[in-house]
Amino acid sequence: MELKDYQIRTLEILEKFLRGSYDCAAAFEKYRDAEGYNETYQPLLNMEKVPYVCLRLPTGGGKTLIGTHAIKIAAENVLEREYPFVLWLVPSNEIRNQTLKVLRSPDSFYGKILYEEFAQVNIFDVTEFRQLRPQDLKQKLNICVATFQAFRVKDKGKDEYKVYQPNEELGACFSDIPKQDYFIVDDKGRYQSFINLISYIRPLMIVDEAHNYSTPLSFDITKRLRPAAVIELTATPAVNSNVLVKITAQELCDEDMIKFPIIVGEVADSPEKTMDLTVQKRAALEELAYSEDEYIRPIALYQAENKNKEYNVDKIKKYLTEEAKISEEEIAIATGDRRELDGVNLYSRECKIRHIITVQALKEGWDCPFASVFCSVANTHSSKDAEQLLGRVLRMPYAKRRKIEDLNKSYAYFKVGSWTEAVAKIKDNLTGMGFEKNEIEDIVNSKQPKLFDDKTTVEIVTSAPPVTDTLYIPLIKKIKTEKIGNAYKVKFEDLNQEDVNMLVNNDSRIFKNPVDRGNFLTALNQPQYAKSTPAQKVDTEFSIPQLCFDFGSGAKVVEGEDFIPSDWKITDSTKDYSLPIGREDNDVKTYTFTSDGNKIEYSLDNDAFNEFNGKTEWSLPELIIWLEEKISINFITPEDFEDFTRRVMERLTKEKNFTESELVRLRFTIKKLLEEKIRDCIEKCRKEVYQTTLIDTDNQNVSVTKDVTLTFNPENYPAKRFHEGCQHFGKHFYSKIGIMNDEEIFCAQCIDVNKNVETWIRNIESDSKYSFWLPLHKGRFYPDFVLKLVDGTYAVIEYKGEHLKTGEDTKEKKSVGELWAQKSNGLCKFLLATKKDDDGRDISKQIHDFLS
Repeated sequence: MELKDYQIRTLEILEKFLRGSYDCAAAFEKYRDAEGYNETYQPLLNMEKVPYVCLRLPTGGGKTLIGTHAIKIAAENVLEREYPFVLWLVPSNEIRNQTLKVLRSPDSFYGKILYEEFAQVNIFDVTEFRQLRPQDLKQKLNICVATFQAFRVKDKGKDEYKVYQPNEELGACFSDIPKQDYFIVDDKGRYQSFINLISYIRPLMIVDEAHNYSTPLSFDITKRLRPAAVIELTATPAVNSNVLVKITAQELCDEDMIKFPIIVGEVADSPEKTMDLTVQKRAALEELAYSEDEYIRPIALYQAENKNKEYNVDKIKKYLTEEAKISEEEIAIATGDRRELDGVNLYSRECKIRHIITVQALKEGWDCPFASVFCSVANTHSSKDAEQLLGRVLRMPYAKRRKIEDLNKSYAYFKVGSWTEAVAKIKDNLTGMGFEKNEIEDIVNSKQPKLFDDKTTVEIVTSAPPVTDTLYIPLIKKIKTEKIGNAYKVKFEDLNQEDVNMLVNNDSRIFKNPVDRGNFLTALNQPQYAKSTPAQKVDTEFSIPQLCFDFGSGAKVVEGEDFIPSDWKITDSTKDYSLPIGREDNDVKTYTFTSDGNKIEYSLDNDAFNEFNGKTEWSLPELIIWLEEKISINFITPEDFEDFTRRVMERLTKEKNFTESELVRLRFTIKKLLEEKIRDCIEKCRKEVYQTTLIDTDNQNVSVTKDVTLTFNPENYPAKRFHEGCQHFGKHFYSKIGIMNDEEIFCAQCIDVNKNVETWIRNIESDSKYSFWLPLHKGRFYPDFVLKLVDGTYAVIEYKGEHLKTGEDTKEKKSVGELWAQKSNGLCKFLLATKKDDDGRDISKQIHDFLS
């Protein structure tokens, strides 16, 4: 399964953090990408050296997939083992069974990842630990799936899973394990228990739905398990979690992972009416799905009341079969004691199920992207069950946007007293699912149609005829279209309230032209929904020229990586074959190495290292082959890598007197240091060629023209956090603005009021798909503000605070920005603004003079 961009970014940041986790606080500060959460690293109590981070992904973001990939990253950067031991903790038995199923299957996305990365895999339930053998621990990846409750035992006599009790079947695993001070020992002095085995090995802990485990007892259990690293996965982190990465709902939308927006249907305080609307919407979606290339069978989920309430599971099923005339084979009940979905493949064309009734059994451990409509008739003020069920209808089938727009949306119907209450309920649910409050206004389609007392007729003139294939046939018959020259006169006759609901909820499908759509909504007495930002005006396009370089095959957008010669060799670029690693104490095998400028002490006699680290009697050629398999870096050929690595190994053995056995045992540290050394050489080369080829010379191969541009998507502005101040920006291209600090807000105000500015954008950092950027020798430069001026030219403004304006990074950004402007022949201009420039001008004066 190909990873989405946000998943790749999440794993890259996790790897960088774990690689530097010898100093967790510094690594967290350096790599953290989670605005709005704690900025300071909080170590686990009495486990200060244990890396402990949280990855925050909203519902539908692929937490299990991220967790599966994280195992290899942690194994190589923290655990330093070929075959790690993983304790995968989940909040319930439902999720436990589901996780076991998908991880165990070699044909699932997750199973393929594990078998491809480790070859030998042993995945077992916590109740199956007695089957473990010493060879499993040494020659296989072991993943134990368990609930936290399995270890949440104070009275050993009530140890349901027997994890605390000595077990003779684990005797072979303990044959080479001496008794440790931290072992839990029974009254006979026995210690061969599963929890002692785990604590000795020091597992990787992956904690799913981690917000459930923020109690003192949970941390006490974690301390007892002695993990080597803890990675939390959740949509709603606890306040004390170290959130390393935050993924937004918009990022999921951009990658077609979820169906947004959520459409709130007509709501009446009537269970029957709520169910009728659900049945009708599901049937309409199935009609539309016939046009899709891939098989989709929309499913409706019904949240019933408890069995002692009026609208329980049986009452809903009776209504569906007797009143809605739905056959029983299309209905399934999924509750604690009625499990009609067990063994059913909902994706199969042969499956008949279109309606699923539950109370809360589906809230965890169940997933089917065919679910599209959510209906709740439950009288409950608790949003927990509703939000978990609502999350089931958000998944996009096949993680791929559908051709028909209505199939890209989710639908929800609640039995509540008013439309306003329904919208508020959904917003509360989404907050509980990990979506930001400032995202929810866009997520929930809260276009409440204004009620008509009588039937009405409206008429508008449009640039294109309406698209009506998603509407009900009776409504289609009420629409009359007449061509008048280059325009169309469209008449909507005898509309009732239900017609208006349908039209408003399908406005973007009926009229693609934003102006037509705005006129249409205004005619329906919905002026508040007529769009007016620059991005939503039909005649506004924002495309800005990019910096290009012609390498001989035509101009292309230039990247820093392009400045590595095709014949570059690391053995030609350096004669230094040393690694910063030394032996401090030979008797106890303690070593030091320097990574990223930090001196780190390292011991090989670290608990379970010797027993469970696999084969170590390798020859140097075998070690070099292993390093080549583990290190994948562009720009270096296998031959060059082998030659370079051989010289490094020879230096370690001949000059520093390391034995081959020591080098093999230190192979993960050597891998890390070797990667750093190779990357340093590549960066040095790239910086030199970038500077001499691009910046320091008037190279005729560099160009900036309208032939190669970045076009800002008017429908998509995936900022992770938004500006929430009281300032109004009338010229911003999008209706929302990315977050800014106080000085950037002042810059934005100066830009917005300038008469020469047509529109502008608060550029989003690190988003190459939706943002404007310029190349650096390493990475990309995303200026703060991108402007389209009234005379058809473009401007870019970067703001730097006083403490940053003289740094090397700022100088490089200024150089490439000025080059971009220079090569545009007057089409573009660039400003590096500061609080006070060298002429004493403040921000306002700098921007005014720049734009004049």
